[in-house]
Amino acid sequence: MKFNIHNKILIEHLHKIYRLLTKNISLPILENILFNIEDGTLSLTASNLELELISNITINTEYQPGKITVSGRKLLNICRHIPKNSVINIQLIKSKIHVKSDNSHYILTTLSPDNFPQKKQFNCISEFFINSHIFKDMIDKTEFSMGKQDIRYYLNGVLLEKKGALLQIVATDGYRLALSHTLIKKNIIDFSVIIPRKGIVELSRLLNIAPQLIHIIIGNNNIKININNLIFTAQLLEGKYPDYNSVLFQSMNNPVIINTIALKNSLSRTAILSHEKFCGVDINIGNNQCKITSDNQEEETAKDVFNINYSQTKIEFSINVYYILDILNVIKSENILLFINPSQSSIQITEENDNSNLYIVMLLKS
Repeated sequence: MKFNIHNKILIEHLHKIYRLLTKNISLPILENILFNIEDGTLSLTASNLELELISNITINTEYQPGKITVSGRKLLNICRHIPKNSVINIQLIKSKIHVKSDNSHYILTTLSPDNFPQKKQFNCISEFFINSHIFKDMIDKTEFSMGKQDIRYYLNGVLLEKKGALLQIVATDGYRLALSHTLIKKNIIDFSVIIPRKGIVELSRLLNIAPQLIHIIIGNNNIKININNLIFTAQLLEGKYPDYNSVLFQSMNNPVIINTIALKNSLSRTAILSHEKFCGVDINIGNNQCKITSDNQEEETAKDVFNINYSQTKIEFSINVYYILDILNVIKSENILLFINPSQSSIQITEENDNSNLYIVMLLKS
């Protein structure tokens, strides 16, 4: 294996996959990057077993094909200390990688590529194209509701499903639920899969790009997403996702219309003295006012009042203040529509002029 590459280009592609490198005593090859050059393309692959990232670089100069794995941390540090406009020569000689640039020469140990855990088998069950900006927005509107380390492992991720003409992302930790949907072509085969938390967090980072079409391929055990010259693969979570439709409001009448910024500011002020464990606030709506109060274990209290346009039946409930703030932080509309179900066990929030996103929050028992 032998090739030349501009240092600036190599650093750019190493940064794309570097986050997946894992220090693993029992499997040290996870600290390495797989280099594979053939057919005019240099592929850099990093894996942490759950996720895999492949960054492809077109090589226009002469090269010798081959593949090997080398320490990603050491190689990136070498590149950082070489001038960005330099050309680097990389060559495999007797199981050692030689990195040469200007007056610098490094010799690195390698590990066999045969032991690198690549996700080679992929049985496609459905695929589609979507604008990266739309998919990124759907993730941003829902990911905060994922479980973190829930014993119900299927909650530690998001549900991605296609039903009819709708593509939906759903996230819940059992106390709150976020749902975002968009229209998609009907001729795409329906599917329902759970993407793990680590995959969603990494995918959200990767989609911080200029809007472009991305190719999403659904497999039996993995999801693969082609983003320009990058291939992202995540192992799917097994298990049956909860029936989220059972908690969605069947009828939405008499909404309370509240200014998003006013509510966010009021909640932020009262959250200062909320209980450290329960994080609860009491919300009282009526007589064209919204009054929010909180207290804590030290018997301290806070109260904040602002005007709204609501003079119907009074509404009172207690709720985790940070659950609502998480929702308000991703809502872009001037006002929200707030509904409370007849059993007064939960509220539903939607944006005033956009029904593509909705949020359910369970209420605290008084």
